[in-house]
Amino acid sequence: MKKVYWTYVLLAVAAIVACTSDEMSVAEKNTVEPVAITFGAGSNRVHTRADLVGDAAAAALSNYFHVYGVKNIGSTVKNVYPNYVVAYNGTDGAGAAHSTSSNSQGWEYVGLLSYPSQTLHYWDYSADSFVFQAWAPTIGNATVTVDSPTSLTITAPTSLDLAQLYVADLVEITKSSTGTTNTYGGCVTFNFRNMSTKVRLGIYETVPGYSVSEITFRSAGAHFANSNSNALLDGTFNGADPATGGTYHVTYNATTGRAELENLVTVPGALADFHDFGTFSQGVIGTESSSPTWAGGSSAYRSVLPNEDHAAPMTLYIDFTLTATDGSNDVLYVKGASATVPQSYMVWHPNYAYTYLFKITKDVNGTTGDEGVDPAKLYPITFDAVVKEEVEVTSVEHEL
Repeated sequence: MKKVYWTYVLLAVAAIVACTSDEMSVAEKNTVEPVAITFGAGSNRVHTRADLVGDAAAAALSNYFHVYGVKNIGSTVKNVYPNYVVAYNGTDGAGAAHSTSSNSQGWEYVGLLSYPSQTLHYWDYSADSFVFQAWAPTIGNATVTVDSPTSLTITAPTSLDLAQLYVADLVEITKSSTGTTNTYGGCVTFNFRNMSTKVRLGIYETVPGYSVSEITFRSAGAHFANSNSNALLDGTFNGADPATGGTYHVTYNATTGRAELENLVTVPGALADFHDFGTFSQGVIGTESSSPTWAGGSSAYRSVLPNEDHAAPMTLYIDFTLTATDGSNDVLYVKGASATVPQSYMVWHPNYAYTYLFKITKDVNGTTGDEGVDPAKLYPITFDAVVKEEVEVTSVEHEL
């Protein structure tokens, strides 16, 4: 897991971006007999360290995926797989690896009980290239439509539906491909990635001698009413709340082949100006970055829709209570503390998990007085000591 930390002065904020990479084995090319096209798959899980292969990948994909594939001969594009279903060993009549010419990795598309019309296809060495798209809607109500050999449309009623959808990196194989995962004559290996984004928000404090509690989440732009129950981050999500459904145009990065999503529909009436990370405890918050107080009540991530064209920063704007821990019961009320997450760190990519971790320190930029009038920051009470010299008084001389 790759972790990136961002730290800001005053009310500090750190964010963690988690992703993983894929490596698959290279298949051998057979030039003696006509070579059947076969498929393999790995699954890149959200915010995990290890990719899934074999049985584990099949389980993540619910043992099925769809393939749309074409071959290019000169300027002519010919359909090879007009949306075939590929099933894993033991599912829908699929057998073990190497049980048929169309099955080298346990993934079968010929002879399936539910798809009897699907037929075996071979590598065409007269073709300049092959291009394959693949997706796996495991459960839920997300739908996928093929727009072209290199684009799709996804419709997801909710973020949870999108969390059940996997889309593979685009596979483009040229006749001259060498030293790559996919070559003519080999198994076409798809690297699947989950299409949802995962997010979470936590806050902890390191103010010496005081505990922090009773956090009120506010909006500098009056986008929502003050909240003592839910953690709200103020900002704009391009007119669409990422917790609701959406329709996405899918294209692929020219360098990596990864699916990139463009949100096509603005949801009417969506909460466009803030994001709700879930309930937030009003009790004493955590004091360590390893155990902050999490929105939602746990460190679990929440599924949201990706937002790759996000164009605005987000701001945490809060009031909170400081209570002395020495038994004196001294209480301070801090108002207007804030930290802004730049727009570039609020872009939500599919198959990424983001942690927004805020730290309240003694240098917090809120005030214990009137906002905009009294100074911000906590100013410690300190003491000094001066011992006054005794005053010598000389009495005047008196006669007796």
